[in-house]
Amino acid sequence: MPIDDPVFRNLANSTTILIEDLVKFNIPASDNVKDLRIISIYLSDVISSSSDPTNLSPSLYLKNLGDKTYDVGKYIGSIYVSGSFTLDELFNEFQDIQQNLSISSKDDPLLLIQKEETQYFYDKVYNLISRSKDPLLTQKNAQYFYSRLGQVLNLITRFHGKFVKIEKEIQDIQKLYRGYNNAQGFSNIINYINENESTYKQIYDMETVQQKLDIERRQMDQLMAIDHEVIRIKESLNLYKNNLNDFIERIINLINRKIITHEDSQMLSEVLNSVDKAKEIWKEMDVSENNRLFRIEN
Repeated sequence: MPIDDPVFRNLANSTTILIEDLVKFNIPASDNVKDLRIISIYLSDVISSSSDPTNLSPSLYLKNLGDKTYDVGKYIGSIYVSGSFTLDELFNEFQDIQQNLSISSKDDPLLLIQKEETQYFYDKVYNLISRSKDPLLTQKNAQYFYSRLGQVLNLITRFHGKFVKIEKEIQDIQKLYRGYNNAQGFSNIINYINENESTYKQIYDMETVQQKLDIERRQMDQLMAIDHEVIRIKESLNLYKNNLNDFIERIINLINRKIITHEDSQMLSEVLNSVDKAKEIWKEMDVSENNRLFRIEN
């Protein structure tokens, strides 16, 4: 018996939730993060130029911290590039799906004219008549949608993998910066420089050194906090992956049963608008001058 299964409306709703999460993604631009290495190298040079040559540990620590920070910046850049590609391809895939649904559920022009004459009454009549004319999901269409959603699943899986990788990188730099397990952390560097200020001021302007040290600390503290954003998007992508698997399986089970409605097509059309707007928002995220709520200060 034909049924009005909401699989395409559920797909639209699930995609809308994902897009809303993605446009709220809020971490620093990649170049701003990579530039933190410059300050680390500067502070490393300050320490190494005036320190006991047998105690190079603080200087080497800062160089290592700078290199790790630069690596995180590259991963962030990769996230932004991958996100732009994913949204572009997601738009293309959903455009194909929506157009295919639209062809199958075109409105009767006469009914549209009637709707304009007496809106409320003809809405009721229109829904009854048009529903009777709505086609069923054929095996050919089901295979087509199966293929398209499979491509979407592959896109999301690859994008999700980027967040898994950067989460690991952030965890590594958090340990280095905070000095877990009695290892040297950035707080030890601050103490070390303060304790040896009388030595460094013979060569360096200590006001500048302290400014650089304070900037490094503030910026690194911000960088340490982006794991929450990364985890949030990673979990959102994982949920969407699971939903896609359910939708793909459901579509195959609905062959010659699912009624394709105008509402199915309309909701996917709205998703297309959301994805299109998200593409433009995402492209601006990796701009250093972009004054977002959460960003590395210059």
